[in-house]
Amino acid sequence: DDCIAISSGSSHINITGIACRPGHGISIGALGAHGEDTVEEVHVRNCTLKGTMTGVRIKTWQALDMHGASHSRKSGSFELIAPIIIDQYYCPSRVNCKNETSGIRISDVSYRSIIGTSTTDKVINLSCDQNVGCTDIQFNYVYITSTDVPGKKAYAFSFNAHGNYTHTSPVVKGLQA
Repeated sequence: DDCIAISSGSSHINITGIACRPGHGISIGALGAHGEDTVEEVHVRNCTLKGTMTGVRIKTWQALDMHGASHSRKSGSFELIAPIIIDQYYCPSRVNCKNETSGIRISDVSYRSIIGTSTTDKVINLSCDQNVGCTDIQFNYVYITSTDVPGKKAYAFSFNAHGNYTHTSPVVKGLQA
């Protein structure tokens, strides 16, 4: 399953120099299953992920009247399927999933100095809650290419995410300032 899983109530976590091979990579969450959740000051540095299904992922349940924050810093390299994910529509069964109207607040997330490849063309997926959204999402020196999708360019998807990017490829066009 997850190489590293960080759950509710975690703070001041430093993950440095690990190597992840098959599995789900490094995950924060799923947050919000039972109410307000907070994860703060998670720092991931100089890690290598190879052959994992996801790279660095933050996932929250859809739920009513919940608030919280998730702070994360990430750097490293990877060769995997879906490198960067924020999923505020998490539903593990993918069956009978309700589309709720509010969820956990995700803010102050920085992705820096990341170089990698993906076996899909969607290499960054920011699916933020339609009402709460994600704020202060930063991409700096992030370079991800697609390796196994002939004729298709790597792209970033962003829904209701706010922040900015510099020196990032692919550009995160939907990231709102």
